[in-house]
Amino acid sequence: MSILIEQISKKYGNHAVVDKVSLDVDDGELIVLLGSSGSGKSTILRMVAGLILPDEGRILLNGLDITLLPPQERGLGFVFQNYSIFPNMTIAENIEFGMKIRKTPASQRQARSAHLLELVGLPGLGNRYSAQLSGGQQQRVALARALAYEPRLLLLDEPLGAVDTKTRIQLRQSLKKIVKEIGVTTMMVTHDQEEAFELADRVAIVNDGRIEHYGFPSDVYYNPATQFTADFVGDINFFEGHVTASTEERCEIKLFGHWPVYRRGRLPFHPGQQVIYGVRPEQIRISLLEPESYENGINGVIEKSMFFGDVTRYSIRLADNGLLDVQVLNYLFIEGMAMPYELNERVWLIWSQGSGIIIKP
Repeated sequence: MSILIEQISKKYGNHAVVDKVSLDVDDGELIVLLGSSGSGKSTILRMVAGLILPDEGRILLNGLDITLLPPQERGLGFVFQNYSIFPNMTIAENIEFGMKIRKTPASQRQARSAHLLELVGLPGLGNRYSAQLSGGQQQRVALARALAYEPRLLLLDEPLGAVDTKTRIQLRQSLKKIVKEIGVTTMMVTHDQEEAFELADRVAIVNDGRIEHYGFPSDVYYNPATQFTADFVGDINFFEGHVTASTEERCEIKLFGHWPVYRRGRLPFHPGQQVIYGVRPEQIRISLLEPESYENGINGVIEKSMFFGDVTRYSIRLADNGLLDVQVLNYLFIEGMAMPYELNERVWLIWSQGSGIIIKP
């Protein structure tokens, strides 16, 4: 079941909560709307569900315009953050509720409920009540209930937000398996980057009611379309610079007015253009030796070291007095040495010419 969202907007007073958003979702795809609180991602999801009507634009489901249809006529499953499980019903009755109001025969309801409980890892718990389940189990029940009448589209609004971190990790490992096994097209909202990248076929970065970038998780991370996207997903070091040369093979950027760095590949920038150059902390290595001619490198003085178990993060003071963050995997150092470099030591920071991003300011 494919979805096409065309230029939908929603205002409250003079404030545009959603501003001309367009998205396409392929049949069977799981896409995630990723953004901070108040970015407009849940409003987009609720417009798809029919709980909110857009001020303009339209929403098509398999080519059918559903923009003005009431929620019950859209054939959608919706899982809210608080689960909304009926406490006076058993788990099986909760799962069967949607089928019951659609007058599905009892034998079919019971068979479907038992199958879904097996699928979400809760076999034999149909006679229990929600108060007898953990938060993670309630989340699984809410998912089973949403899938019970085989919806054309599954909508998930921060479905893992109310459980602890360990349970959250376990649940997201099973969530994608379940929706892919059933084959239902899915739209999910979250503010958790790790969750989005693990689950999504494609990610839409939502900021101030607009889509900043829509693409595969790896593209969003390594080739962000905007500075906001680059900064929002993961950590990154930014520099102001200007392009001094651009060819089919690579682009040259001068930092601090005199320090050249390079990015391999054909890029849409021209000499003299002001740009933002960025490189992620994990793409940089620290060395006491100068970089090779095929590498990028800049030097500075180690100002701070922070040990995090699997990694050590360094803050390096550069010539322009700015700070650059570097993340080093500790297993690279023998005998568990956490800090092979000394504070106040001058070092080289080196990264590949295939790393780094260049974006317009």
